Amino acid sequence: HARRLGKTDENVSAFIEEALFATVTNVNFDVGSLLEMVLECGMQNLRVMELLDQGHVERFGDPSPSPVQEGTSAGPGILITGHDMVDLENLLGQCKGSDVKVYTHGEMLPAHMYPKLRDHPNLVGHYGGAWQKQKREFEAFSGPVLATTNCLLHPKESYADRVFHTRCTAVPGGVRIMDDDFSPVIEKAKQCDPLPD
Repeated sequence: HARRLGKTDENVSAFIEEALFATVTNVNFDVGSLLEMVLECGMQNLRVMELLDQGHVERFGDPSPSPVQEGTSAGPGILITGHDMVDLENLLGQCKGSDVKVYTHGEMLPAHMYPKLRDHPNLVGHYGGAWQKQKREFEAFSGPVLATTNCLLHPKESYADRVFHTRCTAVPGGVRIMDDDFSPVIEKAKQCDPLPD
């Protein structure tokens, strides 16, 4: 996600390469060496989170607490789940000027703290809870669901035709969005039963 926001660190990339080599090809399973690798992984993770925070703030503004509407409003809607704020930004841009409302789900809730996202007229609220409730919540949400990361359960047949995904999220039976073109999701939202108020 940091890379999608233009944030990289050569040291992180070098560590990823070294760690993959050590865990995939190394036949010397020395506990001490592997412990060092795990501890270094934690340090690199802190750096990546710093990069992600910098990217989010630069692109979406300084985060601040904000009230968030829970539930749905009448009309067509899209539920977006996962962690990729760039996907959310692109979806909102393509919904602009339409009556299609966008709702965050699960791990996407923090999007509402960034002014450039929360001030978009099509981002209207949050629907649902944690990822383990998806099967019930996605079934009850009448519009399409857009998955941006792999925090996703295999969809039930009752709503599988309404599930879309980005890049390598690869939802079984879902429709993959290509080249950040969210028009299939937006069109599906217009075809589905409108959400209740």
